[in-house]
Amino acid sequence: MLHFSLALADYEQEGFPAKSVLQYQADSQTGWAVADQLNQPHHLVLILESPLDTEAGQLVIELGQQSVYKHLLINRFSIQSTSASTVAEFAQIPKYIQPILSLPLTDRTTKQKEILSQYYRNVTPSLKTERDQLHKLKQKLTDLKPYTTSPIMQELAKEKRRETRIQLRGNFQQVADLVNARTPSVFHRFPMSEPVNRLGLAKWLVSRENPLTARVIANRYWEQLFGTGLVQTSEEFGTQGTLPSHPELLDWLAIELMDNNWDLKHLLRILVNSATYRQSSKVTSELLELDPKNHWLARGPRIRLSAEMIRDQALFVSGLLSPKMFGQPVNPPQPSMGIKAAFGSSIDWETSTGEDRYRRGIYTRWRRSNPYPSMVTFDAPDRRVCTVRRSRSNTPLQALVVLNDPVYVEAAQSLAQFLTVTKWELSDKIRLGIRQTLIRPAKDLEVQFLRELYQSAYQYYESNPKQAYLATTNPLNPNNLENNDDIETVSLAAWVIVCNTLLNLDEMFMKR
Repeated sequence: MLHFSLALADYEQEGFPAKSVLQYQADSQTGWAVADQLNQPHHLVLILESPLDTEAGQLVIELGQQSVYKHLLINRFSIQSTSASTVAEFAQIPKYIQPILSLPLTDRTTKQKEILSQYYRNVTPSLKTERDQLHKLKQKLTDLKPYTTSPIMQELAKEKRRETRIQLRGNFQQVADLVNARTPSVFHRFPMSEPVNRLGLAKWLVSRENPLTARVIANRYWEQLFGTGLVQTSEEFGTQGTLPSHPELLDWLAIELMDNNWDLKHLLRILVNSATYRQSSKVTSELLELDPKNHWLARGPRIRLSAEMIRDQALFVSGLLSPKMFGQPVNPPQPSMGIKAAFGSSIDWETSTGEDRYRRGIYTRWRRSNPYPSMVTFDAPDRRVCTVRRSRSNTPLQALVVLNDPVYVEAAQSLAQFLTVTKWELSDKIRLGIRQTLIRPAKDLEVQFLRELYQSAYQYYESNPKQAYLATTNPLNPNNLENNDDIETVSLAAWVIVCNTLLNLDEMFMKR
């Protein structure tokens, strides 16, 4: 009796695999079957456990078919044998690949070659490591859970929508005519070719027949650049708002935005390249008398930066700002309040470490009941309600924040380290610091004052070494000073004072 180690077939009916012929029993209810592909040629390959000695005598083969379904039995068959060692490998190749392999290389089409390449990339042993890695990554992606979830509104099917009727005098028990979803007739017509849903509403809002949307967008960007919009009440374009100071200009910007496929970069490029934006922001007595609030754009914009920009700018010029994007909110340094909220939990947080400590302001964790203090000082809203237009205040508390808040002290320390290791003369370092922070050449008088400030601070810290050490390491200590022989603590402490002064200049907070 012959013993087979492997059975392979070009097709297997579900529940009746080819390997079942290896465990033949007289009363067995299983076997190899191809019921789904009847009246088609099929092949079954059986691999012997050991080579067959053909000189041993006559070989008798009996084919047992015991199915009760007589029409499913094999009608015509042939038996072939081979001693080729590759027969098992070839038998495992899918049926759609085998005809392509039988063709000469020159006769294969481009599509057939691509099919072969795709197949062998998935089976070749040399790419097993990459396939395993890809499988792990796919599994990791499947198991990945979102940090948070957001509900998404989905349009109801038409047959599931409720009927809406006019309620007479608001009484829900007295209803009249059936009404359908449409826009108010006082506005421009809803596009007949669009579906009456959110997509259709979006297209209706940006329609050429509705210039209001483009006007509002153009006015918002004008307000961001100039401090005040052409319509001062950017949150109100109705009867409760102010009239535009330059209506023709607002209309032209709105049309330009629509004509260029709502390209916001194009709109910004027009605004910042305009002569109005590029004119000097210097206030003269004559201009102050003619246009005290710059309502008629007699000079260039001169406005204070927003709370987030002030913090990000200080971190950027000092080399601390992290370019990392996305991810969870972060906890930058803030003063410890020692206050507990409801149920006894503290409102203080544990400051983030590494580059998360220096990420952009938009990633700062925000609590409506306890907003980030330094940003609130610079008029950041508490987010209890939507705020379209921020107010700008000028208080002594703002100066205390940028002088003493850990974020700005760290920025001064980092900028001081950068200037200290620079192999330049004192005056040249001061000029470099001014260019780094104010993006302009230094004036001789400024260099003179800052030299005197540096020398005064150096003398103080020279006689107070402990204070010098605290000034250079508290709160910032990303680079251990003991590992940098090029930095002298007293000199660095004096530079911290100079850099803190640079970061507190009016030009750091005012766009002009």
